[in-house]
Amino acid sequence: MRRRRVLALVAEAYGSGGGIGQFNRHLLDALALREDLDVRALGLYGRTNCGEPDGLEWWAPARGKVSYALRSFREAVTFNPDLIISGLIGFGGLAMSLKILTRSRLWSVTHGWEAWQPGPFGDNWGLRDANMVTAVSRFTRDKLLSWLNRPADLVQLLPNTIDLDRFHPRPRPAELERRYDVAGKKVLLTIGRLAAIDAYKGQDRVIRLMRELNESSGPVHYIIAGDGDDRPRLQKIVAEERAEDLVTFAGFVPDEVVEDLYNLADLFVMPSTGEGFGIVYLEAMACGCPVVAGNKDGSVDALVDGELGRLVDPDDPAELRDAIAASLAEGRSHDARVPGVERFALPAFRARVDELVDRVLPS
Repeated sequence: MRRRRVLALVAEAYGSGGGIGQFNRHLLDALALREDLDVRALGLYGRTNCGEPDGLEWWAPARGKVSYALRSFREAVTFNPDLIISGLIGFGGLAMSLKILTRSRLWSVTHGWEAWQPGPFGDNWGLRDANMVTAVSRFTRDKLLSWLNRPADLVQLLPNTIDLDRFHPRPRPAELERRYDVAGKKVLLTIGRLAAIDAYKGQDRVIRLMRELNESSGPVHYIIAGDGDDRPRLQKIVAEERAEDLVTFAGFVPDEVVEDLYNLADLFVMPSTGEGFGIVYLEAMACGCPVVAGNKDGSVDALVDGELGRLVDPDDPAELRDAIAASLAEGRSHDARVPGVERFALPAFRARVDELVDRVLPS
């Protein structure tokens, strides 16, 4: 039987970071495991020779968007795919053009806010006329369906996943205790890009509670990992709250340090209002770190409706404060993961990818 051909268009995967890049790596890895598929992927960013699996032909980076589009058309003509995967809503117009050119089927992948309301024509085209759309959470799916005017079963769920071989509960790292001067203190942690467009993550909400939390549940220290153009605003709030001694901006944290940060923390807190899913919640729980998250976005799916952690109204300071205090009082384990996080492990993700491939490419 002829192997079916898959052409994936992604912004990033191998050789670059970020939550979407990580999702794409896991998706491409899962596709490459199938013996009935011949998979090629084009990355707008990234590098080659960065861990891409056997069974995948990976090309990156492009020399700009025009170069990427030209390469995409070239691959479509020479490869003649049966399925095109559009890994970014912004690729919708390009993906639909290739779909028409090759008479292939189209799977469009969505993540967060970019799918919550109509966008430019090309973006909408790649969703409206796709053969299948996937969303990482029920929240994103429902927001998308509210305006897309397509049958509900067009949009299928493909939640984020966690590599349990990478994240483990471990003893609190002494070197980081010294670096951040938190020995004997309870540590709150948020990891995320500090971009103005991502201000919904809620670090400011936690900062405003730090003085009160230090008095009631202290000594407490808040580590904010990540960097970006929203950092000056957050630093200003720290100064306004006179919390300079209670908050540390750790800046960009390389991948090899992330696991240690989760094991340093007593609580991961991100009271977001606009998260598509939040893979950082899974990473924290895989390290045994409890989680407090907001109840107004895709975080609800990551915490399985509150089964795996505390969900709060992120716009209610008292509710957020009480949830943080209760979690700190309960403590955490450095010997075991948060029970239930295994449901998001790679085997379950790969099985779901198999189901979706068989759905969009029926035999």
